[in-house]
Amino acid sequence: MPEIEFHKYGSGIFRPSGSGMDSEILRWPQKIRRSIRALVGAFLCALLLGGWETTSLMGQDDLASPGEPAISLHEPLAGQSCNECHKESVSLNGRCLMARDQMCVLCHEIPEAGGKAVLADPSASLCFKCHAEEAFKGDFVHGPFAAGSCLTCHSPHGADDSAMVRIAGRQLCLTCHEDMEAALVKARFRHRAMANGCNDCHSPHASDQRYQLTKPALDVCTECHEDIFDVTEKAVVTHSPVKEDSACLNCHDPHMAENDQLLPGEDMAICLGCHNEPIKADRYELPPMEPILAANPRHHGPIQFRVCSECHNPHGSNYFRLLTDAYPARLYSPFFESNYALCFRCHEPKLAEEEQSESATGFRDGGNNLHFVHVNKTSMGRTCRLCHDAHASSQPKHMRESVPFGTWDLPVKFNKTENGGSCEPGCHAAQSYDRLAAQSGRP
Repeated sequence: MPEIEFHKYGSGIFRPSGSGMDSEILRWPQKIRRSIRALVGAFLCALLLGGWETTSLMGQDDLASPGEPAISLHEPLAGQSCNECHKESVSLNGRCLMARDQMCVLCHEIPEAGGKAVLADPSASLCFKCHAEEAFKGDFVHGPFAAGSCLTCHSPHGADDSAMVRIAGRQLCLTCHEDMEAALVKARFRHRAMANGCNDCHSPHASDQRYQLTKPALDVCTECHEDIFDVTEKAVVTHSPVKEDSACLNCHDPHMAENDQLLPGEDMAICLGCHNEPIKADRYELPPMEPILAANPRHHGPIQFRVCSECHNPHGSNYFRLLTDAYPARLYSPFFESNYALCFRCHEPKLAEEEQSESATGFRDGGNNLHFVHVNKTSMGRTCRLCHDAHASSQPKHMRESVPFGTWDLPVKFNKTENGGSCEPGCHAAQSYDRLAAQSGRP
């Protein structure tokens, strides 16, 4: 048999060089007397044993155990190619260049005199004759690939898919990941990216990223979620979990979930996963929210519905404390309706705009609107959070017991009455108000 010289063909694929070599190397000469003897002998054996059982050289059964010999009584007829007998195993429409071009001897050792045919090497070594091994390296390796079991996922002779996988789409992965398949069937929400299969996000061979991701988690997600990428890149105030460690996976399940937005739990439960202890934010330390909510039974509306994202953007924001709309960052601020866009999404602006009112607010002395008195100032207007806690309070109307003011806790000392109330804060002397009978003293 002549020596075969190889040269590169396409991307990492090799084939024989030299004109006419294809037909030459696929021709196995036989002695004439042996061909006649083999045919007669096989016929007699079939009559005696009740059948003629052979195993296809190129069939999938031969390749089920990579590295083991494929048992076959191989008696090719002189001048015939492999495909003339093995039409079922090797389709001329198959995508494997070696099989299509009848380069069977690259992977199979075919005895010239007939007998058992074997794989030339274990399957992984055979694959790397054509595919550059360097292109498949990484710190995180897929199990079958690590074991050299390429044929677990790929058909060696050809398939309809360009990667020659045995089953197209995510169904190939689910043949092993059965727990994932069961969860997908039951899940209320599924990630649309899975419709194209798993390879959009995961490398089926090896990767330098955890979970065999094709890129760092944030880069994988923002390939589709460009709007979120814009927020995270341009935001004045950033949320650290979005860019640290597992990025989006800190808050979202990448496959399926029972909650909208692929959240693995309810909105507030995810937030409290981190905000159950003090957190440093610039020069401030955010207090742990879980004990505050537990100790204060009067919860703000969004908290009652356990939806933190109603007021805070979990990806990033141009507003103070990741707020979803405008709100003053300072305790004292000039009043403009646009400055309080966050509050006025639920509360009526006239609450602070009408100097005299009988209905705009319950915080009034007769018809004198005390919200207007406190808030509606062009210079030192008091912001909402100077008196109200936006999360939870033990007092009616979410009134604070005290307000952090530099290093001092400014007391409020609010006391509610049937038609009004009183307060004795650190910012002015004790005052009271009554909606039915105006009091003389006003702040």
